[in-house]
Amino acid sequence: MKQRLPAASKQSGVALILFLVALIMAAGYAFYRSSNVGALRIQQDAKLAATLARAKEALIARAVTDANRPGSLPCPDTAGNGNADLFVGAAAGQCPRYVGWLPWVTLDLPELTDDTGTRLWYVLTPELRDDDSAQPINSDRTLTLKLDGTADSVAALIIAARAPLAGQTRPSNNSADYLDGENGNGDDNTYISGPPSPAFNDMVVAITRQELMAAVEKRIANELRTCLEQHATNTADNPAQTYPWPAPLSNNIYKGVAKSLFGMVPSTQPGSSPDELLQKSLSDLKNSEIALNSASTATDQLAALQQIQKAASYARTLFDRLYILAADLVLNANAASSSFNTANATISPILANRRTFRAGSSAIPTAIASALPSLAALRTSLANSGFDTFLHELETQNSSLNTSIATAAANPSATNFGSLQTQANLLKRETLGTVYTPNPELASLITTAANAATAAVNAAAAAKASPSDTALANLAIASAKNLFTADQVLAQTIKTSRLTIDPAEAAYTADVAQNALTALSANVTKETTDALLASLESASKLTTSVATGSVAVLTARTSALNTLQTAIAATKSGNDAPLIQSASTAAIADLRTLVTAMENNGDNILLETLENIATQLEPSAQTKPATLTAGRGLLATVNTVKSWSAIVSAYAEDIAQRSRKGTSALGDSNTSAYTESRQLLSSIDGSTGSIAKLEAYINAPTDTTKQSEAITALAATQAQLANTISTANQLDTLLESGLAQAAMPTRWYGEACAPLNPPTGSDTWWVSNEWRKFFFYQISDRVRPALGKLTVNGSGAYRVVVIGAGSVLNGQDTTRNTRKATHFLEGINADTNAPATPGAPSTPGARDGDAQNPPPAFLSGPVSAIFNDRLAY
Repeated sequence: MKQRLPAASKQSGVALILFLVALIMAAGYAFYRSSNVGALRIQQDAKLAATLARAKEALIARAVTDANRPGSLPCPDTAGNGNADLFVGAAAGQCPRYVGWLPWVTLDLPELTDDTGTRLWYVLTPELRDDDSAQPINSDRTLTLKLDGTADSVAALIIAARAPLAGQTRPSNNSADYLDGENGNGDDNTYISGPPSPAFNDMVVAITRQELMAAVEKRIANELRTCLEQHATNTADNPAQTYPWPAPLSNNIYKGVAKSLFGMVPSTQPGSSPDELLQKSLSDLKNSEIALNSASTATDQLAALQQIQKAASYARTLFDRLYILAADLVLNANAASSSFNTANATISPILANRRTFRAGSSAIPTAIASALPSLAALRTSLANSGFDTFLHELETQNSSLNTSIATAAANPSATNFGSLQTQANLLKRETLGTVYTPNPELASLITTAANAATAAVNAAAAAKASPSDTALANLAIASAKNLFTADQVLAQTIKTSRLTIDPAEAAYTADVAQNALTALSANVTKETTDALLASLESASKLTTSVATGSVAVLTARTSALNTLQTAIAATKSGNDAPLIQSASTAAIADLRTLVTAMENNGDNILLETLENIATQLEPSAQTKPATLTAGRGLLATVNTVKSWSAIVSAYAEDIAQRSRKGTSALGDSNTSAYTESRQLLSSIDGSTGSIAKLEAYINAPTDTTKQSEAITALAATQAQLANTISTANQLDTLLESGLAQAAMPTRWYGEACAPLNPPTGSDTWWVSNEWRKFFFYQISDRVRPALGKLTVNGSGAYRVVVIGAGSVLNGQDTTRNTRKATHFLEGINADTNAPATPGAPSTPGARDGDAQNPPPAFLSGPVSAIFNDRLAY
């Protein structure tokens, strides 16, 4: 029989079931409610993250597009009106605070808020403030803003304060009522990002230096590429359609080097002489003066002022360049003088007699070896400047000779003939008797002048002994005049023998033609034939531009032009491959003969002399002299360097003083050409300058006050222009120079090149923020080709590739004083053999040194811990 459950027990069971169901339902509701809250929180966080990202994007865009200081950021807004604070009062040059509201009005944004409707906060590292006092703002700028204890990597922070926590009262002017924990302690430099807790709910987004500067570098790289293309396609100013030679890593003075295809943005280009550049600058200034003085209307005067502004800007740059060259020359000449004086002090006692020579001659090579580096530096400095110290010294001493001739002729006394003898002897022994040139024409004239000096010395000595002997007196005067004339002929021939084209330019065209001929010989096609024709025509154009009075160079030039025309005609016909090859081979051979003649032109006689002396001394740095006579000859050579070094130093110091200032002076000379040109630009530029005053008068022609102000401003500019021309003329009278390697400031053509070539001569963001330290470019060819040969990520046919190096990565030389591509660039951008890890040991690559044959391949990719190059192509 079944037992029946008690009713109470049955009810208890139902109640338990109902309780369990209710519990399950309650748990489900709690889970449902929790899920909805979590989903809502995720949505709010995502929306807020997007808002913060929008603010971050606007700040980076602001830094990228800044016209004056790319990479700078606005001050925070502490007034609460959406505008960035201004640099005013005691904080001039500094933001009043570096933590505040996001300046949404300044950034052209709507008022951005967090999920509680609170405006976003913004923190800026002081080093990136938008003021000149923050310069240099660039990829390597050290930053002080810290996030989570990490320094030197954070440019700015955007912070969402979110809901107030316990103890925070809003609205408020106190950052601690919005920002949590360490973020609200009033320290503008130290911040944290979390973790979230009941005491911390700030959402923090950082703008890192790397991501900020990567965007800025991309902008600059694109501008630089546009500039290079505008320069090469400006047929009005650059009819040859050439790119400027890059400044390779073989030098650290941003000197463009012929035949180099990869390097930094150059400050100078090889070719021309400082004297030629100065005369051209003077001509431009004088023409602009004529234009202003002859202008009959205010509009014409305005056009003339703009012409003056352009001419004065280039003149100012040139005067500064002349000072830099002169100061470098003084430094190296003094060092050489000191080194060779030390060598003299070591060697002279050893050569006193045979006994001391036998005992101490082994010390001579060490003394020579110690002095040689200073001679190499002096030669480089002379080559960079092109200053012709020998010619200046010859003309100076010849002028003194002329004075001595006139004095002796007017008063034929023993004293005066003695002075004439001394002057002729100085020319014989120190000026003419110590120099060398490979140019046979100039060498012959030096010999002629030296022989005339010998005759003048002897004749003056005889007249000195018998000053009353009319025949001897007349012979002395006549002999001295012969010497004077011989010196004049030598000086004039040096001037007319100077080259207008760097021999390396001609050598490069020969190399390009040879490469094109090799390609055609391997595979005769329309493409290889067209490439050969283009190279031959380019070589012919350059050869035509070679202008000189040198007989040897002119003979070689004529021959090269003739064979080039024959080769061009054969290549244009395109139907006789053997004829094309033979004619082109002959033309290239004649081109190389021309190059050799240009290299041996030897018109800078002191430079040739010092190079010849270096060749003579190098064996003496290894081996002691075999005889006492040989040792004394060696000492004479040492003293020649010592003597010429002192002459070079004095001459270069004079040029430095007239160009800008003395080499030991702190400030610019008030009477220098640089100061006068700077003051001329100041009289033209700005709100009180003559251009602004004249424009104001043009816009209000009936305003007599504006008319008076314009007249006064124009008069000041005219007076300053006259002063500038006067000081430039004085400098031109002093300056003698031949072809130079680093004297010609790079001329940039194109609107995009304005940061590199400012119209007013004032420093632009490119200069003041030192961006040139970070950018490189490689050209496919010197002359802009129809199709380039450079590739990026394995594809393309680009004419030019620009690279922004970015900040130093871990492993790279932090000073970047080591001139290797791996300390600037990464991966194949440094070289095809570059290590994967930045700064890892590597052999010198083809982008190091003069980079005459760099690899054509480049890599572009996202910024990372081991790659931050930014490319434009």
